[in-house]
Amino acid sequence: MALKWLLLLLFLAFAVVVICNVIVNSAAKGRCYTDLSALPHRSDALVLGTNPLAKSGRPNSFFKNRIKAAADMYFAGKCDRIILSGAKTGDDYDEPQTMHDDLLALGVPDSVMVLDGEGFRTIHSMKRACGEFGADSLIIVSQEFHNIRAIYQAKHLGIDAIGFNAEDSPYRYWRIKNHLREYLARVKVVLEMTFGKYE
Repeated sequence: MALKWLLLLLFLAFAVVVICNVIVNSAAKGRCYTDLSALPHRSDALVLGTNPLAKSGRPNSFFKNRIKAAADMYFAGKCDRIILSGAKTGDDYDEPQTMHDDLLALGVPDSVMVLDGEGFRTIHSMKRACGEFGADSLIIVSQEFHNIRAIYQAKHLGIDAIGFNAEDSPYRYWRIKNHLREYLARVKVVLEMTFGKYE
C-alpha cells in the first residue's frame, strides 16, 4: 500500500513538472529569436545578469555569450538602449558594471547603456526596466532556457517582451545541469505567478 501511494505521488509530481513546463513554453512560443536578422527592433534591450565568473574562477561562458549577443544585437540596429540588470552587492561584486565594461570594450557606446544593480531576480529586472527606466517593450537577452521563463513572467506582468537567445555553454555538463534545473524553476515560477507571490 505504501508503495502504491509513493508511486502515485511520484506520478503527480512528474505531471506537475510537465504541465508547468508546457505552460511556460506555450507563453514564449514564437517570441524567442536565435537568428539576429529575424529579430524585430525594440527601443530597449534588457541584458539579464549572471556571475561573470564560474565556480572554478574562470570566465563564465553564460555571461560572456550574453555580452556578445547584446553587442551583436546593438550593432545590427535592433535596439537603441541597453539596460544592464543584475546583482550589485558591493564594490567587489557588480554584475551590471562588469557587463558595461565588457560591452564598452567591444565598442558599444557608454551613452546607450543604463545600469541597474537591483536586478537580483529576473522578475525584478523586468519590472524595474519598465517602472524605473521607462521601457515600454523589451528584447530580453539571455540563454534560450532563461528567456522562455522570462517571457512567461513578462506576459503575466503585461510587459511586451521578446527574447534574443545568446549561445549556450560550450560545456556539456553545464548545459545539462542548467536545463535540468530549469524544469524545476518553471514549476516555481508558475506557482509564483499564479498566486502572485513573486516579490
